[in-house]
Amino acid sequence: MKKQREYKMADGTYVPLFEADYDTSFPVYRSDRRKAVLGDPRKCIEALGLCRMHKALEAFIGTGKDAYVVFSASANRPFKHALHFTIPAQAAKVRDTFDKRGAPKTQHLTLRAPTKGRTLEHRSFLGKRLAAKIKNGEHVVKPRGKLNTPRITRIGAPHRPHAQIRSVSV
Repeated sequence: MKKQREYKMADGTYVPLFEADYDTSFPVYRSDRRKAVLGDPRKCIEALGLCRMHKALEAFIGTGKDAYVVFSASANRPFKHALHFTIPAQAAKVRDTFDKRGAPKTQHLTLRAPTKGRTLEHRSFLGKRLAAKIKNGEHVVKPRGKLNTPRITRIGAPHRPHAQIRSVSV
């Protein structure tokens, strides 16, 4: 049996989730600050910019490196579907600036297609492998250098909620 991932939209419906195979560019306008909501992954300034794209229905910009965009039917996928993108450093900076101080300047941002190591399937595989190593006692945590500071300390904004994704057998 093959597993298929599904993304839960704001209205509660599930749509099939695929990895993006292309980068996408979108505008972020300073004037959107009136409509945007601080800390809301579906109504932040970047999500509003993504929803302006052709056939984009909804966008979810998380705290980490993952972004999800729901599109209506297209030529290669004749059904409503979601695509998983990764957020590069410049777009993450704009997201954090919005959550900390309000609207950034008007600019064009890019979301990247995930590399082979950043796909949801590969990260799931790595997580299961690490959990198995910890359970068997094979993994020993080594002392590291300086730890990263949490988002609440760094920019004064709490983490955004995670996107709701489920795996179903097809």
